[in-house]
Amino acid sequence: MSIPFKASLITPESIVLEAHVNAAQIPAHDGLVGILVNRAPLLAKLGTGILRLDIAGPNGGAGETQRFLVSGGYAQMKDDELTILTTEAIPAGQVSPQMIAAEQAKLAAVQGADTKAMEQRQALQARISAMHMA
Repeated sequence: MSIPFKASLITPESIVLEAHVNAAQIPAHDGLVGILVNRAPLLAKLGTGILRLDIAGPNGGAGETQRFLVSGGYAQMKDDELTILTTEAIPAGQVSPQMIAAEQAKLAAVQGADTKAMEQRQALQARISAMHMA
């Protein structure tokens, strides 16, 4: 049994989740980062991907796992408290084929070969890929 720590998931609109978790996996801009209790302080820039939080059950035992599609922001682990600030946090269960199709339509509509268009395509491709994993 692992020791739980506090985790907060916050968007500009609301506090999406505040819970005690046994572990977390965050999609940093340069890859996935695992978080456990007593981790050294961390400040990471988030990319687009799936955030996984292993919620602590009663008495600190295993509980449910919650997954969210997050896009950008920052994660900070300090004094056994994980704070995730992101522009978007969609529960994985709410990602639908219609949402994916809408993102694919946005991708198809991006025109041009300049830097801005390439960055838009790259961001949309990362988002679509993360949606498929949700």
